[in-house]
Amino acid sequence: MAYSQGNSNNNYFNKDGSSRGSSNNAVPKQPVNINIELYEGNDKSKIKLDLFDTQAENHAKGIIDERKNKINQIRIFYNQFIVLNEKINNSEENFRRQLPYIKMIKARAKYSKGRKNIGDYFEKFLLKCVDKVNTLEDFKIICSFFETVVGYATYYDKENSHAS
Repeated sequence: MAYSQGNSNNNYFNKDGSSRGSSNNAVPKQPVNINIELYEGNDKSKIKLDLFDTQAENHAKGIIDERKNKINQIRIFYNQFIVLNEKINNSEENFRRQLPYIKMIKARAKYSKGRKNIGDYFEKFLLKCVDKVNTLEDFKIICSFFETVVGYATYYDKENSHAS
């Protein structure tokens, strides 16, 4: 494992997960709670009315407001969903073959978070999206949802850059 020597702000952690040398006066970080509701209640035939509207916009704002997420990182993960969707090609058999690779996005999110390429909110968002995928229909809805989030995120990213 390589450690940066010139940086006095290295991330060294105790066994309990707390950082060594951290101040007890530090404000505890609030856990990120991501909620994505795909369906109206238990009825999987009805997509939640606010999914591509309010939910998508709120998550896009959360991702962009975090300021750790660059729009290109968001697009990199979105492109992974697009590639998998093309491989699946609306086939239940292909979906079953690609499901492990869909689940692998969680490991990629953790890796990207560990490299400080994405923030907590976007990591949790990706994990929740992947966890929602159990069927081909779930995957198609998540792909459309993510597309909508990317659209809103692009808008808010540009809005924030013009405000600066």
